[in-house]
Amino acid sequence: MVPPRRRSLSVLALLALAALGCERRGGDLNVLILTLDTTRADRFGVAGSTVARTPHFDRFSAERAVRFEHAITAAPITFPSHSSIMTGTYPVFHGVHDNDYYRLDDRVTTLAEILGGAGFATAAFLAAYPLDSQVNLDQGFELYDDDYEADWTAAEKRARTDLAFGFLERKSDRVNLAVERWLEERRSGRFFLWVHYFDPHQPYDAAAPYDSQFAEPYDAEIAFMDESFGDLVALLEERGLLERTLVVVVGDHGEALRQHGEPTHAAFLYDATMNVPLWVAHPGRGAPGTSVPATVRTIDVAPTVLDLLGMSPPGEMQGRSLAPLLDEPDREWSEPALIESYYTKFQFGWAPLRGLIDEGWKYVEGPAPELYDLRRDPQEVTNLVAGNPAKAAQMQERLIRLWRRLAAADPGRSAVAAADPEAQRKLAALGYLTGTGSASSRAREFPTPAELAAMPNPMARTTALSYINFSFELLRSRRSQEALSVARAGLEIDPTNSRLQLSVARAAATLGLYDQAEKAVRAARALDPDSPEGPDLMGRIDLQRGDYEAAAQAFAEALTLGSARRETLAFAATALAGKGDVDAAIEHYEAALELDPDVDVRLKLANLLVRQERWEEARLQLQEAQERRPYSSQVRFAIAQLYGLTGNLEFSRRQCEEVLVLEPRHLGAKVLLAEILYRENEDTERAARLLRETIDAAGADSPLGQQAAALLEQGTSAGES
Repeated sequence: MVPPRRRSLSVLALLALAALGCERRGGDLNVLILTLDTTRADRFGVAGSTVARTPHFDRFSAERAVRFEHAITAAPITFPSHSSIMTGTYPVFHGVHDNDYYRLDDRVTTLAEILGGAGFATAAFLAAYPLDSQVNLDQGFELYDDDYEADWTAAEKRARTDLAFGFLERKSDRVNLAVERWLEERRSGRFFLWVHYFDPHQPYDAAAPYDSQFAEPYDAEIAFMDESFGDLVALLEERGLLERTLVVVVGDHGEALRQHGEPTHAAFLYDATMNVPLWVAHPGRGAPGTSVPATVRTIDVAPTVLDLLGMSPPGEMQGRSLAPLLDEPDREWSEPALIESYYTKFQFGWAPLRGLIDEGWKYVEGPAPELYDLRRDPQEVTNLVAGNPAKAAQMQERLIRLWRRLAAADPGRSAVAAADPEAQRKLAALGYLTGTGSASSRAREFPTPAELAAMPNPMARTTALSYINFSFELLRSRRSQEALSVARAGLEIDPTNSRLQLSVARAAATLGLYDQAEKAVRAARALDPDSPEGPDLMGRIDLQRGDYEAAAQAFAEALTLGSARRETLAFAATALAGKGDVDAAIEHYEAALELDPDVDVRLKLANLLVRQERWEEARLQLQEAQERRPYSSQVRFAIAQLYGLTGNLEFSRRQCEEVLVLEPRHLGAKVLLAEILYRENEDTERAARLLRETIDAAGADSPLGQQAAALLEQGTSAGES
């Protein structure tokens, strides 16, 4: 959770101008934007699906909202797409083209900044790591809740983080829980609430009973998300807020589900991933249950919200208000939709793709251009480039002209450096020159036709893409030997793919085959020497095998190459602490917190401060952690440990009791509470019982079991004497 960013006077003036007229036409409406990650537009009953089970979305569509049948996202990947939704601009303007190594420029104005400037309370509740606060989409939010582990028990956290190299995420029911707490505590006045659901994203692991009710696991995730959506609507209704809230539900991108040879999303620009669900529910506008057939864009969401509130969008927004379509769903409407994917370029070194949808036609520019008549061929089966070269040339010319115009709007803007100025100063003080390497090359112009022709065609690499995806999912499922075999088989097809080499390295490392893992990382680095991902992974492997010196060197190289991310800094701190350089480790944890005020990083920093007996500094870090995660047993236990060390046994005892209320099987709290009870000679029978429970649960040979046994023996001896 992070506070609002400081903005320049020019931006503040822009926000003030945008707020003019709010009271004239906006009434007292709140705003809720719900973004559905990885959600196909055709996976709802209301859209005609025969396999979907979405009664809550269907009811919402029928009773409250206008549905847009052909809403197009700007990019089929989470962070760029959400940046477009929240700014009303295309990636070529706001500069974010991928999830990795990007940060939204401070100079781009977000919807939250505008509404916050108009007096709205602003809060966001995120479900997954690609939208972490360190990517700077928190601009304008008073509360940006990206604490995905806030409601996990220690056991859940261990189980989930054991999944190799996956996204941190939380299910939609947990997101709702955080929203409910905020609504209970919020002050009066209007609010802008952004809620993000991530359930349909791979891996598809819906909870019971959904997991056994669908032939396609993806549909189980959609059904679970639908249930959460119903709960969210009920939450607003119970508080009397639904009738006073403008609700927008929009997908960030779809999921290919193997159509056109694409396993998931991000690589290609077909409608399976580009056409997203979109509903707008205004209490006083539009006929519920109607649908709009016209092509619209997710960049239209922000200007639509502002228009419906009676506010004027800032001039930099490139979307158009959809408000007229609420009143006249069948009116003539024609706005070109610019689409892109740089994912294959940045991840695999293949060609990027860009395209244009206009007046029922779609053109995609790449090594092998594509042209589709979407009215006659909605499944995009027949490429008409050869059969209609004049139309293809016309669409290409429009695409290039629009792209160049948007790119030239602010050529000084950059979204490459994944650190704000203060964090950059911290990194510089640590000796890292960030913004170099592959990260800095990501804002280059789109390749020329001649350059594209010389690059690997993603459409010809669908088999390699499947191997990459399958190996990743096997790793997520902890089937490491199979993942290793699949990644190596993929390299037989695409031997110059650095991503497959990294998959080999990850799988080998989880199997303890460190020499093979290191060899694969070296091969990946030879293929992509400027990428920070190779040394970052090598550092993690070195940590895993206990070579702290080598790990610290690897993370330093990753940071120098541009991996200015909280995780890299935190891992570097772990390596430095492991080799005994505690002061440097503390500095790296502090730099990580400049990027993202992560609770786990605070806990690790507090632990090092305790080692140096810097009690007050440790207390302040734990206080910050508790403010962000008030219901965390992990945070409360750390507080209990600190106060136990500083002699405040009564407060430490109370914290242990709180931990055991939150997590009755927390063994560390049982041992610490038992020790306090023995030291205070109070309820020693309970102390002994807590220690026996710990020994039984942890095992007598485990470190915690041995500690409990030693305390039990001491307590028994003291009682006998």
